This record gives sequence, structure tokens and C-alpha cells, in this order.
Amino acid sequence: MVAGESPRTGTARSGGAGPRVRSVHVGPISSSGRPRPRGRQGRSRMNNVLEQTASTLATARAAFRHFGRFLSDQKPLLARGALATGLVTAAELARPWPLKLVVDSVLRSKGTPPPGPLAGLSSEQLIWFSGAALVLIPLTIGFFTMVAQVTLAQVGRKVTTRIRRLVCEHLQLLPLSFHHRAATGDLLVRIFGDVNMVRDIIFAGWISLIQRLLIFGCTLGLLIWIDPVMGLLPLVPIPLLAFSMRRSTRRMHLVVRKQRKKEGGAASLANQLLRQIHLIKAYGAEERSARLFTNLARSGEKAGVQATRIAAKAGLQTEVLTGLGLGAVLLVGSHRVLSGDLTVGALLVVLSYTRALYKPLRKMARDGVRLAKAASCAERLIEVLDLPPEKKLQGAPAPSFRGTIRFQGVRHRYTEDRLALHGLDFEIPAGSLCVLQGANGSGKSTTLGLLLRLLDPTEGEILVDGTPIRQFALDSYRERFAYVPQSDLLFSGSIRENILFARPDATESDVEEAAREACVTEFATSFPEGLDTEIGEDGVRLSGGQRRRISLARAALRHASILLLDEPLEGLDPKARREVAQAIRSISRGRTTVVVSHTQVEDLAPDMILELREGRLLGAAG
Repeated sequence: MVAGESPRTGTARSGGAGPRVRSVHVGPISSSGRPRPRGRQGRSRMNNVLEQTASTLATARAAFRHFGRFLSDQKPLLARGALATGLVTAAELARPWPLKLVVDSVLRSKGTPPPGPLAGLSSEQLIWFSGAALVLIPLTIGFFTMVAQVTLAQVGRKVTTRIRRLVCEHLQLLPLSFHHRAATGDLLVRIFGDVNMVRDIIFAGWISLIQRLLIFGCTLGLLIWIDPVMGLLPLVPIPLLAFSMRRSTRRMHLVVRKQRKKEGGAASLANQLLRQIHLIKAYGAEERSARLFTNLARSGEKAGVQATRIAAKAGLQTEVLTGLGLGAVLLVGSHRVLSGDLTVGALLVVLSYTRALYKPLRKMARDGVRLAKAASCAERLIEVLDLPPEKKLQGAPAPSFRGTIRFQGVRHRYTEDRLALHGLDFEIPAGSLCVLQGANGSGKSTTLGLLLRLLDPTEGEILVDGTPIRQFALDSYRERFAYVPQSDLLFSGSIRENILFARPDATESDVEEAAREACVTEFATSFPEGLDTEIGEDGVRLSGGQRRRISLARAALRHASILLLDEPLEGLDPKARREVAQAIRSISRGRTTVVVSHTQVEDLAPDMILELREGRLLGAAG
């Protein structure tokens, strides 16, 4: 991220922007400040090419290390695809021979006798045989190409799905600190766009490359067998072609990485705009928002066009070099036919094989560019997968708590100069409803985060039923809690599905009981489909109070010992506030309940109130 960018989207912040100065590239500069000599520039560029090639190969190895295992159980499909590919290669190599047979053994006045089992055939029979072969060879190529494509597509789809699952699972294991600074849109681009490209570097791209190398090697061997001189002549342009491919690969790697970053920023901004559509419409900001998105999308568009230009230029260079090679083969081959060293049919086969030799080279140039793109995307995925997951310290399984909570000298520091909590000491009796009250920034949500072990205290100890919470295994400890965040986090789906999120194996009667406890049944019965009513993304079809009560029903279904509710009454009108307060009183019976609020909460009739101010316990009541 550069100076002046938003940490969430990568877009430029508004305000304070001075005149933009365009930088001008004037070429490499030596340490003395003078332009480098041409020779040094050439060596520097060559070194850059080699370094970037090595970087791409290193990324490919890292990608195989992370994702290659997904190919291990696909061996039957891979074997079928390899067999079909081999048969396609054999048929491709046989393609020019029927024409050679007709030209050399039928059309010439002094024909060359046909080889082996065909020696006894008449000219008419040879013509029919060659015609049939010219029909059967393309049919064979087409059929086995279809088999190979379908088979390898099956493997590719399975591998893609597994990589997406791996990345998605790992993202959920990362600590909240990562998600607070990560841009959602960029993560979505990595999960969907980058994973598709990575399929090339661990599977599709290498399969294509191996297939091209197989065709290249077999074709070259046949060319040398037919005529050693003509067989070696097509190799002359290959060193230049390899150098061109390396340069294109290096540039593509850099450009695609820039492009994906821009696309991630645009996706993140689009995600924010769609989520804040009510605010945008209320402020009449549609045009301004669209302009902001367009500017960001255009920066990615420019990088995309640049990548296409690099690929097109690489294709042009490949066509020119292979065209020169084919012209040289025709020139030398024609002279060898005139001198009697080569038959016309053999020259046709040589020309056909030379074209076949250069065809995989052209495609390999494109494959190299694709692999460079894939390497950039693989780097972005590996960046995420190499991040350490949230620490899950080993410990004893957490029992079913009675729910006595005690803070002993708890301090928490986000950074060296930001102390959020200053030695909290308090005890919440089991089964009581406690309100943590205080202004914004007083440390209420930090206290909840510490209880849920989303954060760890810098100093002090937190105990539940007299046992330090660090002694419990994290997963089993969190199973004893139900948490309702400040924002109602609902999924698109039905009311029932959102309640079931807390405990997917719950019975129908459990769901209905939780809905009654949280007063969801009161409004759900007014819908024709009841609990099966679709609520839309983020519960957009419901009121604020209705969304809050679904969140409370979800917490009730968990059957947890301790409830943590973050600002459950915030932003509600008086009627909805009373309804939600009734739901809280209902689901909190028999459970230790900690409610965060920055306002008075008489509606809840709490057993105790802890007043926080600037991270300190100001007082306690009840």
C-alpha cells in the first residue's frame, strides 16, 4: 500500500491531494548518476530475465508444494487423459504420410515402392488407402482430443474446488486482526479469480506444456530420421524464440500481479458500495460512487490491456521466427529435391513436420505467458496460506460451566502506546445478568473479546468457575458461549436456516423453542411461510428489531452456559427495544449473561451493572 491509500480498498483518500507529478523513466542509472553503458544495460536486462524466470519456477514449486497433493487421488483420470493425449500425438504424426505415399508411389513417373505390407498394392488401391487414412486420422484426432479434454476438465474442476476450499478454510482460521485489515473484495478475487489461474500452474498449463514437448520431441526425431540436415535446420530460430519467451514471461509476471491487485481493490470497493446502497441513495451519491468505481476499474483495465499487448507481441515474435525457419526449410529442401537427395513426398512430409514442430512452439510461448500469469496469482494465494492461523493452544476440554466469571488485574494493550484496559477486577456470579456500561472507547467490547478469547490479556487472569481460561482447549471453551455481535450478521436464506447456524444438528422442536424464547415466533407467524420465510441478504426484508431477535434465537439454540451480547438494544425504536429486551430476559434465564451497552438499560432489569470509563472500572451496582 502506498501513501495516501485506504487500508481497506487501496483507493486514494480524498482531501489533501496536491498536484500529481508524473514520473518519467529515463533508463537505468549507474551509482555515479550517469547512464549505464549499453552493454551493462543489456547484461542488466538479461539478469532481470533470468531472475524473474527463477522466481516464476520457485513460485511453481511452492504452488506444487501447497496444491499438488490434490492431484494424487486423480490418477485414474490422469492416466486416461494421458493415454488419449498420446494417441492424439501419434495420429498427428501420421497425418502427412498418406500424402507422401500418393506423391512418391503413385503420381511420380518412376514411383518409389510403398513400404512393408503396402508393397503389393496397385496404384488404385494406394489411392483408396491414402484417402481412407486422410479421413480416419482426423476422426481419431477429434475423438481422442474430446476424451482428453473432458477427462482433464473433470480433474481441473475437482482441483479448483479443493483449492478454493483450502483457501476459504484457511481464511476462517486466521485471527481477527488479519480480517480487520484485509479487503473483502480482494479476498474474493483471490478465492475465485486467482484460483482459476493457479489451476494452470499446477495442472492445465503443465499438461499442455508436456503435450507440446511430446509432440515437439517426436516430430524432431522423425525429421532427423527422414533427413538429418533437414531435421536440424528448423532448430536454428529456437534460441531466439526461447529468449523472447523469457522476456515476455518476466514482463507478464509483473503486469499481472499489478492487474490482480487493482482488480482486488475494485472488487472491494464494489462490495462496500453494494452493502451501503441505502446510504448512497439517501445522500444522492450514485453518480459519485459510480465515478469512484470507474476510476479504480480503469486502472485495472489498463494493466489488463498491457498484459494483452505483451501476449500479442510475444505471439508476433513467435510467428516471425517460425516463419523464417519454415522459409529456410522450404529453400534448402527444394534444392535437395532438385539435386536428387530428397523426394517430393519426403519434402512435403518435412514441411508438414516443420509446421507441426513450430505449432507446439507457438503454443508453448502462449503457455509460458499463461504460466507467468498463474505464477502471479499463485503468489497471492500462497501469501494468504503462509499466514499462521489463530493459535489454538492445547488444553483440557471445557466442562459445562456454571458461569461464574472473574477478572483479576486484567490489562490489555493493542499497541505499545495504546492501553485499552487498566487492571480490571470484578466478579460476575453464575446465572446473573450483568451489564457492562460506558461510553464508546471505554473497553466494553474489548472485555467481551477477552472473555471469548478473540484476544488475550497482556497482564492478569480471567477465570470461569475458578479455572483460568487459558487452561481450556480453545474450541471446546468457545462451545460454552453464545455471542450476539453489535451488527446482526444474518445470511441469505430462511429464518430457520439462520437460527440453525448455531447448531446445525438441532431438532425441529429445539428450533421452535429457541424461536419462542427469543420472541421470533411472534412476528414469524405473520408471514405465510413462517420460519421458512426467506429474509434476503443480511436480513434486508426484516426490521431491525426482527433481525436482532433472530440473532438472539440463534444464541438461545446454542444452549450455552454464558451469553455475550454486544449492544443488543442499540439503534432500535422504543417498541422494538422493549420486544428485544423481553427476548433477552427470556433467553438469559439460568445463564450467565453479559450485555454491553453505552446507555441505560432499565428494560433489562439487570442483576448488576459495571461502569467502565477509559478502560477502568469506575463503579459497580447490584
